[in-house]
Amino acid sequence: MKWWIRWLIAAGAFGFPATVLAADMAIKAPLAPRVAAYDGWAGFYLGFDGGFNLGSFSPIFGRGVTATEVNLDDNSAFIGGHIAYLGQSGSFVFGVEGGAQWLGFKSQAELAPAVGTTPAVLLQQKIDWLAYANVRAGFTPFARTLLYVTGGVAWAHVKGEFINLAALDTSAEQSVTGWNLGLGLEFKITENLTFGGEYRHYDFGKVQAANPALTLTLGGVDKLTVDQAMGRLSYRLN
Repeated sequence: MKWWIRWLIAAGAFGFPATVLAADMAIKAPLAPRVAAYDGWAGFYLGFDGGFNLGSFSPIFGRGVTATEVNLDDNSAFIGGHIAYLGQSGSFVFGVEGGAQWLGFKSQAELAPAVGTTPAVLLQQKIDWLAYANVRAGFTPFARTLLYVTGGVAWAHVKGEFINLAALDTSAEQSVTGWNLGLGLEFKITENLTFGGEYRHYDFGKVQAANPALTLTLGGVDKLTVDQAMGRLSYRLN
């Protein structure tokens, strides 16, 4: 056998295992770790919210040029819950939300009634709870951040009373309807858990200051508004 034939056989014998080994190493090379995909904001949500509100009553007492306006403001805490459904198309996020809140809101002011009596009386106004049904629309400036506006119809239960008016039933309870508008920002902590903050304004229009039978003498509340700053924690169910 010629020398060059023996050289080719030897080269092939050494080269074949190296080729097989290289191929095997390529197959068994470790894969790059996979990054979890971001799946957006669409889905059903349940959550809690809480914070502080500034409620403002503006009652006007008496009639004509002798009328006196008294502003009643009160900072107080509240807590509530909400349920929502969000859909998403590209960076645009839209949906509906409903919720209810318990308020520790109570405003008081000492004043003299326009009935000729000298002792001062205490006007007390209180909101027990409010509820809302809103639409939401927003966009995602970053993958896990949602900036949105929200607004819709709102309901509240209001109590009013003049204290220290002897022998008179001055209490009044009523359910009022109004509107609300808010602006919020939310962040994804995980794919299903979100946290955010929101500022919201409620306007319920005119409400009674006390028993309607006293309205002609004592006056009535002209305006009821509530402003809230809240934190929100929500969990996506799907």
